[in-house]
Amino acid sequence: MALRRLARRLASVPFQPRLRPLPIPYSPGHLRYSTSSTQETKQHFMAEYLVSTCGLSPEAAAKAAPRFSNLTSADRPDAVLAFLRSQGLGKAQVRAIVSRKPALLLSDVDATLSPKFTALRALGLKRADASRLFALFPSALTYGVHSNLLPRVLLWLDLLGSTTLLMKWLAKAWLLKYTVDLLLHNLATLRGIGLPEARLTALVRLRPTIIMQSPAKLKALVARVEACACVPPTSGMYTWCLFALHNIGDRAFEAKKAAVTRGFGCTDDEFAAMFRRAPCFMFSSEEVLRRKVEFLSTACGVGCVVNNPVLLTFSVDKRMAPRLRALEALRSRGVVIRKTSVATVVRLPEAVFLERYIHRYKQDVPQLLELYP
Repeated sequence: MALRRLARRLASVPFQPRLRPLPIPYSPGHLRYSTSSTQETKQHFMAEYLVSTCGLSPEAAAKAAPRFSNLTSADRPDAVLAFLRSQGLGKAQVRAIVSRKPALLLSDVDATLSPKFTALRALGLKRADASRLFALFPSALTYGVHSNLLPRVLLWLDLLGSTTLLMKWLAKAWLLKYTVDLLLHNLATLRGIGLPEARLTALVRLRPTIIMQSPAKLKALVARVEACACVPPTSGMYTWCLFALHNIGDRAFEAKKAAVTRGFGCTDDEFAAMFRRAPCFMFSSEEVLRRKVEFLSTACGVGCVVNNPVLLTFSVDKRMAPRLRALEALRSRGVVIRKTSVATVVRLPEAVFLERYIHRYKQDVPQLLELYP
C-alpha cells in the first residue's frame, strides 16, 4: 500500500522538463500484486472456454490456461475449432488434439493448419484418413509441411505400402515422431548386416517400431540376436528372432529361458536351437510357459520338444490337452489309430484334425464332441 501511495504522489508532482521522475522502489511482491488480477481474469476465461467449448477436464484446462495469458478474445480459438470440425473431426478427436496440443488454438488457420490438411490430401489420403492422422498424432499439426510432415508421411507410406497399414500403425505407435534421418539410418544398419530387402520390408510392416529406436539400441538388439540365436540375417527365422527380442527385455528373456531349461533339463545349446526354430514361443508369459513345459514333459518328453519347439506356441487348454484326450478316448473304445507322435497330432491344422479324428468317429464315440468342443 505504501508503494502505491508513493506512486500516486510521484505521478502528481510537476517535474521540470529536464528532470526525471524518481524510480519506484522494486518489490517482487508489488509486481505480483499489480499483475495478478489481470492474469487471473485471463486464466479464468481460458479455463472456462477449454472446459465448456473444447471438452477438457477442469484440471487439464487449468494446466493449459496459462498458455493463453495474452489472449483477449476467443476469435482465434473459435476459428481453429470450426476449421477442425469442417475437416470431419468429431468432438472426441478435437478434444484429443486440444488436450495434447492446446497451443494449436492460437494457430492461424489459413497460414498454418489448412496447408497441412491440403498436403495430405495431395498425397492421396482420404479426407477421413487425413483428419484421423492428426487426431492420432496432434504434434503433426505443429510440423512444417515440407520440412517434416510430408517427408515423414511419404517415407512411411513407402515402407508400409498402403494408407491402410499407415493408419493401423498410427493407432498403435507414434510413427511420425521420428525423423526421416533416424529411420533411414536404422534401415541402413539392417541392410548393412545382410538382411534381404524383401525380409526387411516384411519386418517393418510386421513391427515398424524396430526402426523407431536409437541407432545404439538397434545395434544392441542385433547383438542380442547374434548372442541368443546365432542365426544368420539371410535366414528366414532371423526377422522372427529380431522381432521376438525386440519385444522381450533381457531380464524377462532370462527368466523364460530358465523356465524352459530347468523344466526340461535341457542345455543352453538345446535352448538356443529351440529359440532359433520357433522364437515366438517366448511371447508366452513365464507362468504360461512353465505350464506348457510341465505338460509336454509328461506328454512327449524333452527330445520331442527340442525337435519341435513350435509345440510351445500352442495353448495347453485350447489345443494340446483336448486333442490328446480325444485320441485317448478313441483308443479306449478300440479304435485303431496308426502310430502318431504328439507333435504330429498337435501341429495338424484344425480342419484336418477334425476331419481325421472327430467327424469320422463321432457316431461311434459320441463323447468326442464333449472332449473336443
